Amino acid sequence: MASLLNPTDLLKSFQARAEFMLNADRHMQAVVEMLTDTHDVLKKLAGVVDRLDATIKEVEKRVGGVGQVIGRMDRLEEAALNIERATMKVEGALTALPRAVRTRITKAIPGSKSDEES
Repeated sequence: MASLLNPTDLLKSFQARAEFMLNADRHMQAVVEMLTDTHDVLKKLAGVVDRLDATIKEVEKRVGGVGQVIGRMDRLEEAALNIERATMKVEGALTALPRAVRTRITKAIPGSKSDEES
């Protein structure tokens, strides 16, 4: 409470407020300059966003939407897994065959190793 009644602090506060009010035109000019700079930055940013948007639309027009690309990737992944499963089943079926039959099959396939070599 004592600081509120201190005449020196009251005088300093009044002097600061009076100085601010007397120089309000300079402060307003600074605010207007900041707003102008902000406007210029936002205008440039809007141009960049417009160019990016145009690029994305062009890519979507050529390739298709992102949803289509993701769908294609999912189908390719599923196909790869199906091929891997089928290959494992064929390998499993080959191991179930007698060794003599496996040897004949592997000799007939170029670049494969027979059971005797491995």
